[in-house]
Amino acid sequence: MGRVKLEIKRIENNTNRQVTFSKRRNGLIKKAYELSILCDIDIALIMFSPSGRLSHFSGKRRIEDVFTRFINLPDQEREQAVVEKGRHCDLQNKEYLLRTLQKLRSENDIALQIAKFVFPSLIIMS
Repeated sequence: MGRVKLEIKRIENNTNRQVTFSKRRNGLIKKAYELSILCDIDIALIMFSPSGRLSHFSGKRRIEDVFTRFINLPDQEREQAVVEKGRHCDLQNKEYLLRTLQKLRSENDIALQIAKFVFPSLIIMS
């Protein structure tokens, strides 16, 4: 017996939307992890929940390194690599990625400061 094809549209109920996001986010992260291991690739995901919380995932390399690698691609190669709904990556996407990268670096710095405060004898490589 086959599955019923769901219509893809916004879930109106906030609770159901959050639950669906959480389940699908976990599935997406699992698939990204498997792809990174099986194919030995660099991968990075950034997601914002319906409530605005940031979720991110990267494979074997730091997410900052993956985005820096993407940003440093020649414009033509980057535009060919990123197509979303028929539109090529533009300056707005680059600025968004740079802002997100800066935010992640800031969050990482705060986490390192907290770790150094809580565990002063722990040697933390950054």
